[in-house]
Amino acid sequence: MTKPSLKGPAVLAAVAILSAAVGAVFAEVPPEVRAKAAGIFAALEKIEAESHPSPARAVPPLSGASPGTRSLTFSEAELNAYAACRLENEPYVRAAVLKLLAGDKIEGRVTIDLGKPQVSGLIPQKQDLLFEARIETRDGKIRIAMDSLYLGTQAISPAFIDIVIGVVSRLQGVEPTTLNDWYDLPPGVLRLESRPGQVVVIY
Repeated sequence: MTKPSLKGPAVLAAVAILSAAVGAVFAEVPPEVRAKAAGIFAALEKIEAESHPSPARAVPPLSGASPGTRSLTFSEAELNAYAACRLENEPYVRAAVLKLLAGDKIEGRVTIDLGKPQVSGLIPQKQDLLFEARIETRDGKIRIAMDSLYLGTQAISPAFIDIVIGVVSRLQGVEPTTLNDWYDLPPGVLRLESRPGQVVVIY
């Protein structure tokens, strides 16, 4: 079964899944950050309109172009601005930064603020979740393969995150997910590729 679509370019799936697991709000996104993300928002809207045109507002694709033959490239800075906008209302997430590498590899840091001192001080109020991962995309879907995962300086198992996600999902009455699930890319997007400092959206 295909999981529900995630917000935005699905390379952000790792951030979205991990933030749900720990699941305080991002500080309001500054106008200059929103402006930097505007190109991605506009591109995704155009891609969706071309892939599912309505009779009243059809957007014709480029002449002779077929699905999978067109692409748009965005910078790491644009992607991080887009992540800030998309994760603005995620619980407990204060910041998220992605580093795009060659070969569909990414590194990320999610800054978590639990909002109040924890019982017995066992869990720090503020901490960073660090990860290295590979993205697999095909036929409009994405999957994240975690290579390493750290909470601060402590290595943790992706299986532990799956357990936490499962508990949170059941408490919220939704279908549990795992880090190995396939997720829908934004409508019309078929694949993603990462290059050093860039993400390529293929549609």
